[in-house]
Formats: sequence, C-alpha cells, structure tokens
Amino acid sequence: MLKYLVMGTAAIAGAASVPSQAFASEWGCQVLLCLSGDWQGTPSCHPPIDRLIDAMGSPGFSWPTCPQANSSGARYDPYEACPQGWTPYAPASDRPGQGQASMCRIAADNLGQPAASGPRHGQADGSASATIQLGGRTVPVHLTYVSSGAHNDRTTTYYDIQRARRAKPYYIDYDDANGLRQRSWFNLSRP
Repeated sequence: MLKYLVMGTAAIAGAASVPSQAFASEWGCQVLLCLSGDWQGTPSCHPPIDRLIDAMGSPGFSWPTCPQANSSGARYDPYEACPQGWTPYAPASDRPGQGQASMCRIAADNLGQPAASGPRHGQADGSASATIQLGGRTVPVHLTYVSSGAHNDRTTTYYDIQRARRAKPYYIDYDDANGLRQRSWFNLSRP
C-alpha cells in the first residue's frame, strides 16, 4: 500500500512540474483545430476560443501554438490581394506604421483600358475619379497624376482602387497530417 502511495505521489509531483507547458500545448492544439474549421458553429469550440479572446487583452499575451502541427501564432491581414497586375498601395491618408496598404494601384499605361467616360470629379489635389471595368463589374477608381523628371516634365497617371476587406482577416499556418503547410483564415467575432 505504501508503495502505491509513494508512486502516486511521485506521479502527481511529476505531473505538477510540467503542467503549464502540456496544458498550453493542449490548448494551442484545441485553438488550431477550432480555428481551422467553423468554430462559431461548433459549440465545443466556444470555451477554448472564448478563453483565447479573453486572454488576448492580457499583458504579455502569447498566441497558443500546437507543436504537433508546427503551428504559427496568428497573423492579421485585413485586405484581399490586389487584382493581377495591381500593387498594394498606402496613400498618405493611411495611418503610418500600420503595415497595411488600403488601396491597389496600377499605372494607366499598364491597365490596357481607359477610364470610363462620364462624370469625372476633380479633387483639390489635382486628382480625379472615374470608373473602369474590372472582373466583369464596374469599379470606381481614383486617378492620381504624379509628376517626375528633372523639371517635373513627365506625368504618370495611376488608377487607385479600394482593396476589398477580408471577412476572415486572421490566419494561422500549420502542417497538416501529410506534412504539407496549410493556411487557415478565420475571424474572432463571437457568435
């Protein structure tokens, strides 16, 4: 009997020496599993994700990861990719240091189509607005004229469009069961 009591005490003491790491790993794997699926529609995912959302406001918060899946911490990218040929662009009105460009830009010479005729509204900065056809739909564009050259003798016209915002702006990268790197997009809006 004493032998079992000593073994039981040793097992409890051993478990107590690494519980935070093991528990953090388990929680990180729960978070990964839930966020790679429909966590809002899965009631068993609400407790680990609610805990995550609450913990995110704590000082020193560190995203829980799942070592078994080599998961990353979450990253944030609020905008969809720009259309092919367009490049992300951050106008001066974007908040500096945010690292996200809210517009897409292309030089008019590279677009292959003129801005639609119709009303053009001049802006105080010498720019104008119009529309173009993009992906089968009419899209408003902001035309910007940039002067360059030694004597500002060359002007380039750029078309700027607003980047679409993602419905799921956060993502985690992880290795799936076959060892292939995957990316899962999600949002953290509580149901």
